[in-house]
Formats: sequence, structure tokens, C-alpha cells
Amino acid sequence: MMSGEGEPKRISLPEAAGMLSLPVESVVALVGAGYLRTTPSSDGPRFALGDLKAFLARNAEGEPVVDLSDGSLDDLDPQGLLDALDGRAEDMARRALDLLVTVFPEAGRWPLTQQARFIEEARMRFEAILAVASLGDQVDDELIDELAEVGADAARSSTPLPEVLLVLRISRDLVVQTAVEVAEDRGRHWGLALSLLLTRVLPAMDRLTDAIARGYWSAVMERQEESRARFANMVEQSTDGVYEVDVTGRIRYANTAFGIILGRRVDEIIGARLIEVLDPATQFALDSEQSDVVIRRSDGVVRVLDIRSVERRVDGELVGYDGAVRDMTAAVRFEELRNDFLALLGHELRQPLTVIVGLSATLEVHGDEFEWPSVESVGEKIRQQAERITRLADDLYEVSRLEYDTQLVNRRPLDIAATVSDALAGVADAGGVTVDIPAGLLVLADRRRVEQVVANLVDNALRHGDAPVVVTANVHGPEVVVCVHDAGHGVPLASEEELFSRLSLTGLPRRSPDGHGLGLALVRGLVEAMGGRVWYEPGADGGADFRFTLPTG
Repeated sequence: MMSGEGEPKRISLPEAAGMLSLPVESVVALVGAGYLRTTPSSDGPRFALGDLKAFLARNAEGEPVVDLSDGSLDDLDPQGLLDALDGRAEDMARRALDLLVTVFPEAGRWPLTQQARFIEEARMRFEAILAVASLGDQVDDELIDELAEVGADAARSSTPLPEVLLVLRISRDLVVQTAVEVAEDRGRHWGLALSLLLTRVLPAMDRLTDAIARGYWSAVMERQEESRARFANMVEQSTDGVYEVDVTGRIRYANTAFGIILGRRVDEIIGARLIEVLDPATQFALDSEQSDVVIRRSDGVVRVLDIRSVERRVDGELVGYDGAVRDMTAAVRFEELRNDFLALLGHELRQPLTVIVGLSATLEVHGDEFEWPSVESVGEKIRQQAERITRLADDLYEVSRLEYDTQLVNRRPLDIAATVSDALAGVADAGGVTVDIPAGLLVLADRRRVEQVVANLVDNALRHGDAPVVVTANVHGPEVVVCVHDAGHGVPLASEEELFSRLSLTGLPRRSPDGHGLGLALVRGLVEAMGGRVWYEPGADGGADFRFTLPTG
């Protein structure tokens, strides 16, 4: 029968349901299962009248399709058909592998053990489908959770979701096909198989698919959250600064190390322009892939920074820049220190070696002329000069490895009072040093480096100053200021500027003959590697105050 335009006559969904003697919901399910075709229109799906008549002829042999709304399905023994389907689970599993090979030919090259595993998993999947269908509304949460775990296992094994959905579609088609075959083998008309599919198996497949998909996506989201947490922890714990800016150059994110490098709290720099946070006088372009920048912080400290940045795009559109900042100040400074040290060796080593060589030659030539006290005096002088060379060699070793070690600073919250006490344990003659630090005062720093700094400053105070030596610490804004005070004569004004900056023959106040200018240079390198600063100022009541800062923990 044709319409006036030569098209097949089409009727609405309610009319099709009446013609098939089925509820509207059952007709919709038939469409979803692929048994009926529709044509979309502005007033809903339309059915070709010829298709409906052919469907009736094929499935009911002149009888109306079983009405699913009147309870007559109970008289058709659906459980018997489900039991028969359960007995075909192994066969359906093997057919599933054959269908998979037609779609993915590489599956045909699987080893026998992998094929056997696929068949076993498919068999269990079919049994699960039929179990859900048999239970109907009585499906418990435990079974649904087991199905969700199947999806989670697929995600954890990195099985692509399209492959999972394909396997489920193959399973659905095989159950439908096998149900029809079983119904025909048992001498039933197709209405029984279709009724069973519409009321039991297809809803069971939907529940199965939902549970597996939920488990799959839950596992995917869990893995993404774990990856995000690991990445966030790595960024937050990094000793390099990390920042994110928008296209206008305003900072949207910065990690703790970035704030430490700039000597500012992170909450102070969020929302500020990057160039203003670095140094308004600095020439720095946002799109520079790599830049070596020298900045002067707000506290006056000069830093040498290596900044690397990359574009951040969303759907091809530039939305900002991500950057990593490494503080190269210590590396640059100690490159200078090494050069200065070579020059220093020529002076500092020559003097003790000259004394040792001269005294040794005297003993060799005139030793038999000396009384024992004189020999003892010469030996003492040789020992002192040898110890001086040893100390110089120790400091040389520290300088040579400091550039490498500063890249491995391990910042952790630590109690500054306990750390100072541990540092004093390794300092000779530290029994008279007084520590006045409140318990529980935390800093964010490397314990071993802090101990080195404190030990050097206390040793400097004991050797070059006078008692008493007092170590104090107090909170000052976002920093903790540690002070080592001695009651000596202080540092001459002319020497203050070069105390920490570079090695020199007069870098330290020569209050004892064996000062050699390395200790305070090491202190500065270590403190700056931890994100702090160090300076000298005369004591309020005389003496010397050597102070350094560390970020609060």
C-alpha cells in the first residue's frame, strides 16, 4: 500500500502498538532490539505498514504477538527457556570468539591460552546475563557490584572502552539469536522468544551494561585521580618553582618552591603579574622558551634564575603559559668561588707550605745542634701548619660538591631548636654556647644543610669572637630568623660588604691567624639553596650578629 507520493504508508507508534497487540513500551523495545525499523518525523517515530504486516506473518503465523501486559508470559514457562539458554553458555562463548575474530582479525592469531581465557570470560558473562534475567527485580547489590568489578578490571588492564562495548554487543546479539533458536527447537512460536527477550533478557543486558560501564568509568576516574594526586604532590614537593599564568601574564598557580625562590608567600603572588613578581626592571617575555634572568627581590637579595616556559592551549587556542624556574644563584656563585679558590690556593697554601718546608730543612741541616725544647717547638709549628692545610682541604671539598648538592635540597618541616642542638654536638668547645629558641618552632628546610650552617656560624663565633655565644630564633612574617651572636669586637666596616660575597684573602676578619675565607661563603651558598638569605650586623650591645632566614614550616 502506497501513499499519494509513492511512499509506503506509515503509521504512528500508538497505531503500531495496537496493530501488534503490544504495549507501546514493548514496541519501543522491539525497535531497540532491531526487529522493527522506524522513520523519524516531527510527531514521533513512524512505522511502515508493510513492515508491521511482515513482522506479524513471520512471528505469529497469523496469531497476535503475546500481549506482555496481561501476565500471560507466566504461562509460557520463561524460566524453562532461560534454563535452556544457560545450557548453551559454552556454545555462545565459542561463537563470541568467532564473531570477535571477524571484527578484529588479530584475535585469530591469539595463542590458545589467550583464546581459552576469552572463552571462559565470555561463558561467565553469559551466565551473569542469564542470572540477572532470572532474578529480575530481585537482583541484589552484591551481584551488581561483581559486574561493576568486571568493568573495573577491564579499565585497569587498559582494555579500550569500544572493545568492551563491542564484546557486550556481541553478547547481546548472541543471547537474542540463541533464544530464538532454543524457542524454535522447543516447538514454540517466536512470540515466546520475543516476549522473553523484551521482558527479561534485554533489561538484564541493560543492567549488565550499566554495571560494567559504571565500574569501568569508576576505575578510570580513580586512576585519573591517583595520577592527578601524584602529579600534584610531585609539583608541590619540587625544589624548582612551577607557575601558571594566563595570556595577560597574571599568575593563576604557583607552587611553594616558587614562593621560596622569590622570598614571598604563594598567596601574595596569585593574581599578580609575573613580571612584577619577578622584578619590574627585568627583561622577560612570557613566550620565551628559556631565559636566564637576574632579579633583585623585594628584600634586596639578587637571584639568578633559569626560566623555561611552554604555551598552554585549549582546543588550539592559546590560554596561557606554564613555566618552571630553577634558582641558579648558588651554581653561578660557586662557579665564581671555584675560580677565586684557584687564586686563593696560590696564597693560602704557599704560606703554610713555605713554613713547613723551611722548618723541615732547618731540622734536616741543624737538627743535631738543637736542644730538645727547640725541636719540640719546631715540631709544634709544623703540626699547626699541617692542620691549617687540612682545614683548607676540607673547605675545598665542600666548595667543590656544593653546586651539586644544592640541586638535591630536601625541604621538610623541622624543629629548629632540635636541629640547632644536633648541630652543636659536632662543634668543638660548644659546651658554653647558649641556645634560646622556643620549642616547636618549625622551618621548611633541609636538616643536614641547616646543621652545616649553624655549625659553621657557631665555629666562626667561637674562633673569631668572644664568649658568650648565643643562638636565638624568632618568627618574622613568613620567615624564621636565626641569629648567632658573639661578644667579640665585631667586623670592621670595610669588610662587611664582602663577608659572604666572594672568596678573598681578607674576606673574614682575621681575628686568628688561621682564618682562610671559606666558611661564610659556604654558609651563604647553603642558606640560599634553601630559599633563605644571610647577613651580618653589629650586635646591639657590641659583638657580632650573623643572621639567616628560613621559610616557616
